[in-house]
Amino acid sequence: MSDRYDLTIKTGTRPGAGTDATISVTIVGTTGTSGPHKLDIFLKDDFEAGSENTYKVKCPDLGDLIALRFRSQGGAVDFGGHWLFAWAKAERDGKTWRFPNYTWLKKDHELTVLEGSAVLPQNAKQVGEYDIRRGQIQARRERFPWRPNDGSLPGSLDISAERPVPIDETYRGLKEGSYTVVFAETMARMKLSTSVIKRVWHALDDVHELFASFTEPKVAGRWRDDLEFARQAVQGVSPVHIQLVDGPPEGMPIDDELVYGNLEPGLELGAAFAAKRIFLLDFSELEGIPMYHGEADGKVEDRFAPPARCLLFRQKDGQLRPLAIQMGNDPELPIFTPKDSDYDWLAAKMYLRCSEGNVHQMLSHAIYTHFTMEPFVMATLRNLAASHPVFKLLKRHFRYTLAINEGARDSLLSEGGVFDLFMATGGPEKGHLQLAAKGYAEWTIEHNMLPKELAKRGVDDPEILPYYPYRDDALPIWYAIDEMVHDLLAIYYENDQALIDDEEMQDWWTELKDKGFHERGLPWEKLDTLGLLKDLLTTVIFTVSVGHTAVNYGQYEHYAFVPNAPLCMRQPPPTEKGTLNEKTIVDHMPNRTQASWQVAIGRALASFGKDEEYLLDPDGWNEQYFEEPAARAVIRRFQERMIQQQAVVDAANEERPVAYTLLEPKNIPTSITI
Repeated sequence: MSDRYDLTIKTGTRPGAGTDATISVTIVGTTGTSGPHKLDIFLKDDFEAGSENTYKVKCPDLGDLIALRFRSQGGAVDFGGHWLFAWAKAERDGKTWRFPNYTWLKKDHELTVLEGSAVLPQNAKQVGEYDIRRGQIQARRERFPWRPNDGSLPGSLDISAERPVPIDETYRGLKEGSYTVVFAETMARMKLSTSVIKRVWHALDDVHELFASFTEPKVAGRWRDDLEFARQAVQGVSPVHIQLVDGPPEGMPIDDELVYGNLEPGLELGAAFAAKRIFLLDFSELEGIPMYHGEADGKVEDRFAPPARCLLFRQKDGQLRPLAIQMGNDPELPIFTPKDSDYDWLAAKMYLRCSEGNVHQMLSHAIYTHFTMEPFVMATLRNLAASHPVFKLLKRHFRYTLAINEGARDSLLSEGGVFDLFMATGGPEKGHLQLAAKGYAEWTIEHNMLPKELAKRGVDDPEILPYYPYRDDALPIWYAIDEMVHDLLAIYYENDQALIDDEEMQDWWTELKDKGFHERGLPWEKLDTLGLLKDLLTTVIFTVSVGHTAVNYGQYEHYAFVPNAPLCMRQPPPTEKGTLNEKTIVDHMPNRTQASWQVAIGRALASFGKDEEYLLDPDGWNEQYFEEPAARAVIRRFQERMIQQQAVVDAANEERPVAYTLLEPKNIPTSITI
């Protein structure tokens, strides 16, 4: 019989993964524990990024292996002293144990890696296995504390100068640096000296000057067109607002005379509503939200984003066309239509897009993806052992989310942050944060459940809304995720009682309810059925991948050509018709400084990472957490579904007036990383 274990260790490939520290290992088995063994191959530079080396660890037979305990000593003072452990494989006498983990070992710290089998806590029956799980969870609870929170926003990680983001969650790796670096680099490349930045616009076409060093968004050539305006409601940067309505919204006294000639010949307004051919974009959330009022460029400035709404009409060919726009719910406010002057109608569309942009950035983007997902990240890290099947399922979908959320709080949303620079709702009164709290107060997790949310808005039926690329490309991925989650849970949970008996998942649920959402947002008292767990996990994985992609990565294309979607207007919306011309519209839209910031942040937030993992990887996901053949088969089936879906989207885009590439599976990151 062999007197040793052959231990193969893989170092990760992310930036900074290698280490020059001394790494030792202790092997923990069912019949004993080895002494610490220094891992070193003579004349070899061990633990370089991406390296895979085999070490001979001499010790008696320890029975079935439970864990490996690694210790780091010495090494560089800076980040180079840390080590990214990917996986290990131990072999002895024809038996093999695997240890997938993909976790950082901090300089001069210890890391315990459990054997790779996915096991529920009630089934952790090996000697010492349960205690290792509980110790791992307790250590994470100390490293990932909840931030004090009054419940007005979702729970989050408590971070301070003394307790920064833990190394496992440290954010890095954008192709061109962090998003703040991309932001600064974009501003520099636009060569905007102080004098140029302050130069006023004279005409709408002046905006083209901002793209001397960048590819101009394609929308710049068609943004004035009504069909393009309506198209963005179903495949723009925020395609989650459109809803079917059966009559005019309250406070919009629209009638046949007002829209005469804008429907089909002989079709009256009431019949169009009854035929389910009229849809609504409604940004009433902005009612009562304070707008920016403060000093900018040495003078007092006001910004505006009204609680605007827009009715859209479905033509016979299935395409949408804007029918009427109003700047609020006061029936005395004018209703603008395509029959108004070119400048009145153009301004109405710009104000509507400004309203949408402010709601999009704070609600459909920040709150409904980034910040409502953070409690799930926290609860998972604080309550599930690395060998729990749900932890293994979720880990890849939570990478960098805690760090990017904290980065957003610090540089985008804080006082004097980026949003204060150019958002209508930014500024001293923190209207953007009031908007966030207002939207969150109405949120439940069912808002993120795509089939329910589409049905609630009345846009789930292709017969009613034939052209809706967001729905058509997102739904197949939702059901593929649902199938994957269902099949994985079925491997490890025999029945609902097994979930009820799972103390780690029950602790997960309790923290979600109490700390993450403060007894709101999750409309169920207990986590007591596998069906509910499946729905929750499907929703989380969909939101951090497809949901976030749909409302984030189109920002440069949508926002960079500022007249298409200005994020602030500098004059109040018109209260009467016939007063506007090109000069007044230019005076209403963001100035050159604000437009430049809008270009820069749009470019930065649409950046992908060097080490990004996508829903579709032809070679399979790089980080493999499951060891069981049945579980790996489920993951392979999901990848096959993504390959099929990619082909479907490719074919659909050949027929679409404008290709919708955001939700190609090969372009959808598995987690919120920006």
